[in-house]
Amino acid sequence: MKLVFDKKAGVIVNISGGGCPDIPYLYTRLVGTPLDGAPRPREVSYTLCALMLDRTLEKAMEIWNGGAPG
Repeated sequence: MKLVFDKKAGVIVNISGGGCPDIPYLYTRLVGTPLDGAPRPREVSYTLCALMLDRTLEKAMEIWNGGAPG
């Protein structure tokens, strides 16, 4: 899964990847929301894609808060 966010504002601007049927739903729930205010994907859906997107969201928050990418 891929999550793209605005580096200054911390707002999610795009998500992509996966092949699960819940991706469009997760897209509408996440895009346009701040990283620290976005719903956790694993709490609103139960697919493998949601779990991977949840991990991606965690990593994005770490990067946005000054953690090293990678």
